[in-house]
Amino acid sequence: MASKHIVKLLDGSTHHYRLRGLNENDEDIAKWTKFCASVFSYKPNPPSPSYFARHFYNDPRHDANLVRVLTYRPDNNASSQEEEAIVSSVRIFQRTISMGPRHPPIETGGIGEVCTSPDHQRRGLSKVLLQDALKIIRDSSSRVGLEAMSCSSLHASPTFQPVYSKVGGYKSVVSQWSLVPIRLQYFFSSESTGNQSAFMRQAQFPKDTPQLMKLHQIYSEQRFAGCIIRSETYWNDYVSAELGDTLWVMTTTSSSYHEDDSKNEDSEERIVGWISIRKRGGRYQLREFGADISADERDKETGEAKVTLKKPVNMAFVMKELLSKALSQAGETVEGDEGSAVSLHLPTVVWNEIKRDASILDSCHQIYFDFDGA
Repeated sequence: MASKHIVKLLDGSTHHYRLRGLNENDEDIAKWTKFCASVFSYKPNPPSPSYFARHFYNDPRHDANLVRVLTYRPDNNASSQEEEAIVSSVRIFQRTISMGPRHPPIETGGIGEVCTSPDHQRRGLSKVLLQDALKIIRDSSSRVGLEAMSCSSLHASPTFQPVYSKVGGYKSVVSQWSLVPIRLQYFFSSESTGNQSAFMRQAQFPKDTPQLMKLHQIYSEQRFAGCIIRSETYWNDYVSAELGDTLWVMTTTSSSYHEDDSKNEDSEERIVGWISIRKRGGRYQLREFGADISADERDKETGEAKVTLKKPVNMAFVMKELLSKALSQAGETVEGDEGSAVSLHLPTVVWNEIKRDASILDSCHQIYFDFDGA
């Protein structure tokens, strides 16, 4: 249902806006994607309309009505027949997120695509939309077609934290990231990286979905709070489209990786790690990473698989092997200066596990990452 909003400026002028959700048709959604792209066009690598369209259509839980917009007629006449233009936007993302190992997952209303046309900024439009979005989230249990969302979450620069805190009562949680120099000449050397038999290839969907889904549950969803609980559809429709050919997996066979399976004639290809990176601002950012921290052991009596944490893979080994493929794909080489390096921006919790595991490998594994320079 649409509602009208009137804004009075200090110069005495009055401006009429209409708040509504997007219509479930390609034309209205296309207008919104073009609007978002125009507002974010100031960025060094500005997103195109197709970026916002992809985010919307590939989301298994997308809902056009949850894209909340304020529209404005150029002649500022509420009764005019002139076409309205979108001038401000807020989108609600329906997500199920983890709450750590001791609590069950919850439904949340993620906030994103917050933007306002430069000509209409400093008029409180984002505040109007955010308050509207929070009301929808609070009332979600009584709305047809919506899961009951118990909280709202968003990612934002620290610069905007006071704004979101004042308008929506958001409390900030700081995520810790590390910037690590990567020594390219060691990553691309032809020397053996150890006696573990592993192979790297690009992820294949939907073939790899069951394994990646299970590994993500154990590596991320069951250990950390705030991780998106990824359904099979989320992997196949959203993750595969967003990461494309940048998602690499490390595979091995049960017989080559686990001693207990050395006599198993029916050994199958196993995924033991995955990675995706992207270049941002002259450095690489870790978009996806995980490793098999469990082992596939079998019950001696039933022969059924069971999960155990007794034989985890080595994080440093997995990261080094996968990162070499990802950097090579990105065009990095060792030509020129032998001391050449690039920087990788990654969550500190991941970096700490890599440092821990690198310390138990032989010395040749410890020279790939610049531990002192991180």
